[in-house]
Amino acid sequence: MHHHLSPLVKPDSVALVGASERPGSVGRIVYENLLAGGYEGRLYAVNPGHRMVLGRESYPSLAAIGAPVDLAIIATPPREVADVLASGASAHLKIAVVMTGTHGLAVAAGRAWSREVVSVAKRHRIRVVGPGALGVIRPDAHLDATYCAPSALPGRLALIAQSGAVATAMLDFATPLGIGFSTVISLGGAIDVGFGELLDLLLLDPVTDGILLYVEDVGDARGFLSALRAAARTKPVVVLKAGRSLDPAVDITPDAVFDAALMRAGTVRVQTYTQLFAAARILARGRIPQGDRLAIVSNGRGPAVLACDAALDRHLRLATFTSETSAKLDALLDDDAPRENPVDVQSDAPPERLAGAVRAALEDPNVDAVVALHVPRPVIPPLKAAEALAAVARTSVKPVLAAWMGAVDRQEVHAALESGHVSNFFTPENAVDALSFLVSYRNNQGWLLEVPPPQPEPEPFDLASVEALRLALAEAKRSVLTSAESFAVLDAFGLARFAVVDSLADALRAADDLHFPLLVELDAFTGPGMQRVVRMRRSLRKAWVELQRIGKDESPPGWTQRFVIRNAPRSANVRGLAIGVVTDRRFGPVIYVRPGTGGNALLRRRALMLPPLNARLAADSIAQAAGDHAADRLDPAIVDALIDVLIRISALVCALPWIVRAEFDVLIDNASFIAAARIEADPRKKLMRGYPHMAIHPYPVELIGDVTLRDGTALHLRPIRPEDAALERAFVNGLSEQSRYLRFFYRMTELTPAMLARFTQVDYDRELALVALATSGDDGAQAFVGVARYIANPDHASAEFAVVVSDAWQRCGVAGVLMRGLIMCARRRGLERLTGTILRANEPMIAFVRSMGFEVDSDPDDSSQVCATLALTPGVNKR
Repeated sequence: MHHHLSPLVKPDSVALVGASERPGSVGRIVYENLLAGGYEGRLYAVNPGHRMVLGRESYPSLAAIGAPVDLAIIATPPREVADVLASGASAHLKIAVVMTGTHGLAVAAGRAWSREVVSVAKRHRIRVVGPGALGVIRPDAHLDATYCAPSALPGRLALIAQSGAVATAMLDFATPLGIGFSTVISLGGAIDVGFGELLDLLLLDPVTDGILLYVEDVGDARGFLSALRAAARTKPVVVLKAGRSLDPAVDITPDAVFDAALMRAGTVRVQTYTQLFAAARILARGRIPQGDRLAIVSNGRGPAVLACDAALDRHLRLATFTSETSAKLDALLDDDAPRENPVDVQSDAPPERLAGAVRAALEDPNVDAVVALHVPRPVIPPLKAAEALAAVARTSVKPVLAAWMGAVDRQEVHAALESGHVSNFFTPENAVDALSFLVSYRNNQGWLLEVPPPQPEPEPFDLASVEALRLALAEAKRSVLTSAESFAVLDAFGLARFAVVDSLADALRAADDLHFPLLVELDAFTGPGMQRVVRMRRSLRKAWVELQRIGKDESPPGWTQRFVIRNAPRSANVRGLAIGVVTDRRFGPVIYVRPGTGGNALLRRRALMLPPLNARLAADSIAQAAGDHAADRLDPAIVDALIDVLIRISALVCALPWIVRAEFDVLIDNASFIAAARIEADPRKKLMRGYPHMAIHPYPVELIGDVTLRDGTALHLRPIRPEDAALERAFVNGLSEQSRYLRFFYRMTELTPAMLARFTQVDYDRELALVALATSGDDGAQAFVGVARYIANPDHASAEFAVVVSDAWQRCGVAGVLMRGLIMCARRRGLERLTGTILRANEPMIAFVRSMGFEVDSDPDDSSQVCATLALTPGVNKR
């Protein structure tokens, strides 16, 4: 595991600053835990007032140790922390866990203290976890640097908790259930190290199979989401977030936005400790249902009905058995027992009958998962029933969840169930809850692994006119846009055609260009009654007179004495909805869709989505807002029109950080029309390189362009997109066996679906893939002829690169074009080095990277490879 935070969980040496012999003090409890845990590295006690602590030598400072210290646990008064960190520089200290908190300090004093601690730590290149941190537990390293009692059991789940008190409570909850941990870390105030870096650390950790998060404030939303998405691709992540009660009383709460963010990240959210560990236990098993069709098997009707009710509440479907399954149940059950789902095997059923019914359900192709319920009966003892169920579940790939009621303290029952990969959740509701998390996890993972169909290339919009509008708003110190200004913004993104006129003659000329029917509106801060629909020239004259009278009589706010004319739906039978944008304090712009105010509403509920959106994400938000299975009944033409609108609004909010709130009334017949627009702005905000206003880095349209090779051949260059899956597959399949081997270092015939998704669904915040496309044939079809990519390392200073060119295009200059573009982007990203590993036998590639300025050295770990390094910043070391 190579990560700059590895010394936090695998330190070679640990120092406790503030070690004490005083009973009940934090310094004594932590020292006792470190000693009792059996930590095998070098352990130092630091306290200037003691020569010995608990019979071991004590040092007056970190500098006095005279040896390097990987990890320091600081449990001193606040006033001493900055000096401790400064002293740590002499000990080459890498990471400090600051248990000291700001309790007792005034708010302003606490903030000033935190700023000083961060400043000193940065000056000496020391990373800080805390303040107010519980510490860190790493069972496989025998490291317990906390004041917890008891310590965590060893296991393969990692827990990152923002609150030390919550982490302690979770450990107390987990220990009796036999739930173990690979790592436990408390973040505390998170003034330096946050969730993002720790998620990256755990992603690389070979002893961590699943990750649990307790979150109060995510801090850096982009770093959090980027790391969360990366981790969730390979390890299940379950999140428990507190603080809903503290949300402001607004229509779209921060908690609702957090939910939308987790959906984009492919993770599962829970609401209680019980749910957190329930989800973690079953996700770690790796048995993920392929759908949401549930079968319930019970030896009592009451528990089965409770499970059915819970399934309904959690939007799970009861499976409909096939005739073959019904026949199997016929052979098992008494005459009066029902053969449909849920299955009641009756109170007098022996263990074999319960197990046989579960086997029949698992073998049914209409069933995705089974919940087995058991009530203690004299003829069906809990242990025998558990053993019979485990024997059946062990042979199935489908998840089986159990609720053995009345067996909370029967460890032999739990052990029997666990032997068959079955978790016991004690009650029907908890078992169904746990299954709902599995289904949510599968659905959210689909967002990460979905390969979208090909789509047109995104348009690099001309933003000169809207930038002029922003400057005008800033000069006027105005934040609300008039109708004409709003539609000028929409027009720049292909969302509206319009004209602004100040006379009837101009209105008639505009009507000839736009074509009837039209919407005519006062150019003002629009409100009710300020627009008219006109279907012919005579109606336009009448509407003009009416609106002009309204303008004179009511003087609506912002009226410019002008009128806005634009297209209207041709049909009177239109469907309506609203699409809006709000700005969240942490996650930036959020797009929502909701039902319109008219009676012919298209949607049933509101759905939130974090931009940027593609066609798949836009379609999912429409389906979510349409309600369960209602989206299947929507006219495909309407769905396509809405998808186009959502993608364009997504492009708008990505490119215009100064749009802080907006809502658009959208009318749909055979096309989409924006009937009204209300936009609020903060014109002080400008578009900055890297899109810092976004929680998820959007597609970098600014990198789209064309190049000409030295022989005059034109190529199209752009970043790769998720919709490029077919092109990427064809490119790799078209490489010769030798070229594939030199690129991937092993014999590979074809990309797996997971690899295909990984190569095309790029997180532009931490990686980039530039592709070169050539056009061939009369149909203008394009194909990849080269791909160059970098992926940033966890240190955020270096990145690994790779470049491959199709065999027919090698030695034509394609690799040079791609690498120069990649190097330019890496420099702009702030990276210091590009590094890569090349097979020693790949002599043309070695010669190529040398020509690009890379230094090439032997790989110290593998004699068949060489390492290539390019310093992107003057004075930066190679490593």
